[in-house]
Amino acid sequence: MKKAIPFLLTSAMVSGFMLSPAVYAENNESIPIAEQEVENYFTVAGEIKKITEEPSGNYFAAVENGEQQFGFYFNDTVKVFDNTGKQVELKEGMNITAFVDANNIMLMIYPPRYSPDVVIVQTEQQGTAELQQFDENLLNKKKDLKIFVNDQTIIENLAGVKKSKEDIIKRDVLIFYDIVLESYPGQTTPKKIVILTEYSQEIENAIAIAENDFYEVNGEKMIPLRLVSEQLGFKVESNGNGAIISKGNLSFTITRGSTAYGYNKALGYFKEAPALLEENKTYVPYEFLEKLIEISEE
Repeated sequence: MKKAIPFLLTSAMVSGFMLSPAVYAENNESIPIAEQEVENYFTVAGEIKKITEEPSGNYFAAVENGEQQFGFYFNDTVKVFDNTGKQVELKEGMNITAFVDANNIMLMIYPPRYSPDVVIVQTEQQGTAELQQFDENLLNKKKDLKIFVNDQTIIENLAGVKKSKEDIIKRDVLIFYDIVLESYPGQTTPKKIVILTEYSQEIENAIAIAENDFYEVNGEKMIPLRLVSEQLGFKVESNGNGAIISKGNLSFTITRGSTAYGYNKALGYFKEAPALLEENKTYVPYEFLEKLIEISEE
């Protein structure tokens, strides 16, 4: 998990799409800042006018964008890249774009002060940095950009740990690229991909189990129901011909040999029927793990 600057951030209060990340002056009037709305992050941009060191050991950058002013705190945990993907050091006079987690509380002061996860420095070199999400086909959410990943593409998380192509799927990622082919959707091969949001350790553990304990039926990966469900905090109760999976007010009723399953008071359908591969070990399609992960992240 990413580290936070503790004196600015407390607990998450919002999720999903961020309403305009306006901050408030003492008279509670909304003060708009140059920004771009995205799902889990918003951006603020401008020129760094001054950098000062705080008593806490963190640094504060005062930024201007026309007549608008804001600032942001940073330390060694905040990643700084230029528009080509190279790590750089922040200096006064740089034109930057800061990516701020929309789930973090902001102080109600003016000029507004942020704690970004990533800062991009714009240089005269050719290169573009964009925040995107991609599906299994590496097509973005707007369906207007498809990426191709090759052996030269660097994929890492904010800690600099190397990751795989599969790790970027449905995650907030920064992509760094030079040229987009004129097609629809546009196509590019990023030089670098940085994953901003990652799975919790429990989700990582469940995925690891599914990747190491599975078999395939008609091209569908079948994974152990109890092992992955319990990793995500779900209770698993055998009912003789299947199991009931529950957490809080949510419950699934899985029946071996049937593609239909109960989800609260509704019905869902698997592509392949759950089956008993070993004694007391029911296997279900991988899509069930994806559903449990989606629930766990809400």
